[in-house]
Amino acid sequence: MTQRMLCLDLDGTLYGSDHQVSQANAEAVAAASKAGYVVALCSGRGPTMYVPTAEELGINNNLYMVGYNGAVVFELDASGHVMKSLFETRMSATQVEKVLKLSQGLAVEYDVGEVQHARSYPGEAQRLLESHAQLVRSTPIVGDLPELGPDKCQPNKLTVLTSDPKGFVARAMEQPGFTDDGIGVVVGGPYWVETVNLHADKEVGIRLLCTHLGIKIENCVYFGDGDNDATSLKACGLGIAMAQAKPEAKEAANKVSQWSNDEDAVAK
Repeated sequence: MTQRMLCLDLDGTLYGSDHQVSQANAEAVAAASKAGYVVALCSGRGPTMYVPTAEELGINNNLYMVGYNGAVVFELDASGHVMKSLFETRMSATQVEKVLKLSQGLAVEYDVGEVQHARSYPGEAQRLLESHAQLVRSTPIVGDLPELGPDKCQPNKLTVLTSDPKGFVARAMEQPGFTDDGIGVVVGGPYWVETVNLHADKEVGIRLLCTHLGIKIENCVYFGDGDNDATSLKACGLGIAMAQAKPEAKEAANKVSQWSNDEDAVAK
């Protein structure tokens, strides 16, 4: 029997605007699992944040997660805890320091495996940090950031919270050698920017998971809506973009749904 995998972006895809999984979408995922599909959640989120569990989705088998925009690949148990780390990519101290230099006065979050550290400042930075923590349901350790280094701290992902994420990305791209130093930067949401090692990407994570499980990427179905979903939508055998997806995601997809994430597009 040919093994197949269902790959699901979370925010803007499996989640509605309320950042919850609808009953219709949960039932559709459960039906796919029952039909033999391996299920992988593919997101900028990671185990420091809320993700739906196998139990909530009605899946009897363990879930897989391509998290932090592809910087980690985990196998999750039925309760959503990391059972096994399959692959991970970390940012170097040099990469992190370049991002921190650009983000003076802004709140930032380090995601390191299952732990999240955060730096904040009074005013807007603190407000955005609190809003983001509430949105993704995380509890960061707020204070001085850990010392960087191979034997100390190397984040899987660094998130910058800013009221002007597109402007931040533009400034980053103007910095000499920013991308040459292997830093991937993408707008993650209305008030945050996600940076990872350039070798990290959802598509890369999916390919690594496919190799691990013996599944061909052409036997994968991918649902997504964002710029960070574009490469995966193009690489998988069937890529389906949400009706409200970003132009780059729609262009990369095989199919654009007539329904949005708030209309249970995954279920339809």
